[in-house]
Amino acid sequence: MDKKLKHLSLSAPNVLTICTGDALLAKIELLNDKKATSNKRAFDWVKSVNKSVFWQEKARWVVSGKYYTSSGVSAGIDIALGFVADQHGRKTAEKIAFDIEYVWNDDPNNDLFIS
Repeated sequence: MDKKLKHLSLSAPNVLTICTGDALLAKIELLNDKKATSNKRAFDWVKSVNKSVFWQEKARWVVSGKYYTSSGVSAGIDIALGFVADQHGRKTAEKIAFDIEYVWNDDPNNDLFIS
C-alpha cells in the first residue's frame, strides 16, 4: 500500500489530504522538509509519525509545493475551495461556496481550533 500511495502521489500534479490523512504522506516521507498541518485533536500523534515534517500547529491548511494538507474534516472543504481558487481563481471558489451554502474560511492561517 505504501508503495502504491507513494507512486500515485509522486505522479499526481497535486495532492490534497484531509485531517489525519496527512499522516499517510508523512509516513511515506513525501512531506519531509515541507510545511504541513493536521487535525489538532490528533496533532501529537501525527507529528510523531515523521519528525522531518515542519508541522504547522496554527493553520487551517498549508500549501507546500504540490502538497496541500488540512486540519480537520471541515477544513477539507476550506482546502478544496482554496485549491479551486489557486487553480481557477477566487471568484470560482466563492461561487462554489455560495452554491453549496458554505461559509468558506478562506484564510489558511485562521484556525479557530488551535488549543
